[in-house]
Amino acid sequence: MLTQPKSSKVSSSLPERFLLTADHYTNPAWLQVERTQIFQRTWLYVGDGARLDVGQVWVTQVVGQPVVITCTAPDQFQAFHNVCPHRASLLCNELGIQSPKRLICPYHAWVYDLDGCLVGVPSQQKFSDSFNPSDYALKPIRLETWCGFLFICFTDDAPGLHSFLGSIPTHLGHHRRRETRLLLTQRKTVACNWKNFHDNTLCDYHVAIAHRNTLHKVQGPIKHYKHQLETYVNLLLTPVLASWQTENSVLTDLPELGRTSFLTYGIFPNVHLLGLPNGILAWLYIEPLTADTCELRSEVYGIPALSPPIEILKADFDAFTNEDVALTESVQTGYASGAYQPGPVNQLEARIVHQQQLILKFLQSDKNP
Repeated sequence: MLTQPKSSKVSSSLPERFLLTADHYTNPAWLQVERTQIFQRTWLYVGDGARLDVGQVWVTQVVGQPVVITCTAPDQFQAFHNVCPHRASLLCNELGIQSPKRLICPYHAWVYDLDGCLVGVPSQQKFSDSFNPSDYALKPIRLETWCGFLFICFTDDAPGLHSFLGSIPTHLGHHRRRETRLLLTQRKTVACNWKNFHDNTLCDYHVAIAHRNTLHKVQGPIKHYKHQLETYVNLLLTPVLASWQTENSVLTDLPELGRTSFLTYGIFPNVHLLGLPNGILAWLYIEPLTADTCELRSEVYGIPALSPPIEILKADFDAFTNEDVALTESVQTGYASGAYQPGPVNQLEARIVHQQQLILKFLQSDKNP
């Protein structure tokens, strides 16, 4: 049985204890509720639009939903449900980037152009006289971009993407350049609930302890940590250390905050974005799989001439990711033990509370906050 905590108000003040119970991290019934109440009603990161050339399509799944994204002109993208309106067959069964001139349903060969219009129907004369191909276009999905990165939203009720992203376009909108390239991408399955891993990535209390030889060396003393809580995003801001500056280049034309700080954003519901003064943008996307498993997708973008060598980037990301995997899998076991009750909140865990408040608000509301 699903039990809801009473409070659903999003607030900048900290409660005495965390808001989610162990049941929220272990009960399989929550995942379908979350798909409907959270993931169907907010912006979801897909990836880099630069992957698609004109005339190509990207067949993917976003939180279990089959999606196809088309590119019909430079920087012109459209998203559709990868479902034929005739008998619900998937139009494209193979995931990835493809270059079809048309989308052809493998079941009855209904043909769609890349704008989603039905342009071919075998034996059309055998349908009723009221049959009109224009009534059976592919069902569109709302799509917007920021700095070339693609986001989709399954509802029209959510605010526009740039509004949703809060201060991110202002603080990180100059990091991406023409020279920016995908430097590193990794996928990893973790034996923990997606919210568990998200909490961990928002946890600024554990960095100096669990990551003392990895992230802590980059982010520096916790006395310099600053938090900014917005409507759908939250920010950890830490000053650039002198040791980092001696080993790395800085984009001198970035806004002052971008030149002097590491900006670590949590984006509701399941994404993190890190911006560095050398132009690196690192995405961490957490895909829910089951009640006790999730997939991590890391993407690191940067300017090759200013970024560390790929092998160093990979080693750094592997080091702290492996630490986080061990921690979250341990926590998942603790949640499943039946012994846990929500514990007290430290000020360095404010971003976790912000995320949990949003989760509860979406779960308890019949329409978007």
